[in-house]
Amino acid sequence: MKSDSCISLVVPIIFIWLMIPLCALGAKVEPLEIASEQMETCSNASSIVLSGVYSPYSVHLIKAETAGRIAKINAREGEVLPAKTPIMEIDYSALAKQLKSLKEVLSALYEEKKILLKNLGLIKKKYQRYLRLKEHGHIEEQLVEDMEAKVNSAHMSVIDNRRRIAETERAIADMEERIKKSRPLFDRPLYVSQNFKEIYETVVPGENLSRLLDISKAKIHLVLSLSCFKQLETALSKDKKIHFSIILPDSKVITIDGKVEKLKIDPDNRYLYSYGFDLVFQPVKGLLWGQVIRVRLGQ
Repeated sequence: MKSDSCISLVVPIIFIWLMIPLCALGAKVEPLEIASEQMETCSNASSIVLSGVYSPYSVHLIKAETAGRIAKINAREGEVLPAKTPIMEIDYSALAKQLKSLKEVLSALYEEKKILLKNLGLIKKKYQRYLRLKEHGHIEEQLVEDMEAKVNSAHMSVIDNRRRIAETERAIADMEERIKKSRPLFDRPLYVSQNFKEIYETVVPGENLSRLLDISKAKIHLVLSLSCFKQLETALSKDKKIHFSIILPDSKVITIDGKVEKLKIDPDNRYLYSYGFDLVFQPVKGLLWGQVIRVRLGQ
């Protein structure tokens, strides 16, 4: 399966349509706006209030990499998938049988290798003995040549055995990888936003299996005007810790620390979105994913 290492599989974040329907949950959604007055006076202000969408840190669209029938689903929509747990398991019983057979073949090849090496050693000793006998005129040249041919043949058998061992080991590694791809799992817990398939359905490589959200951290994408960016440029350095406030719909203010990620700057482009960045922080209890909130930067 494809993902964010592990498994490689991160897709561009799509905010609104993949989030929980806010109206159905009773959330109050404010319009996304940045006051023009603030934009004009930002360079002289001690703080600025911006609006953004409260979102999971990342979204992962999981696609099938092997064909087969879905045998098990370990987490449904709205549940958290524990770390190291496969989201879905595509039936790999046939692959497991092939893997077992290949390992048996490999074991037999290693046993054969021991015998071939032992035989090669014996033939070499016999060849050396024939050479000494020939020096003293006790045997004919033809016998020595025949023994040399046997040594070469034994060498070729060892080489062929090593080739078959390497091929079998590659086949085993490929089979293990196919089985691994039939059970996509991740190093951290992820929230199941949507499952595209149900149990016992058949899938082919490339089909969507699930959409997972990393809700271990929250993220808000904010945009600035050129004047605001110049004022906050030092404070908005990538990965730098930043202190800010979240203004809730009921005007309650929560102060929190976070850091700046994916700062996008294009000095040659005067469009507003040339000065956007992601503000990453710990999730805030009571906020809904997809909710539009206001953030105060500065004092």
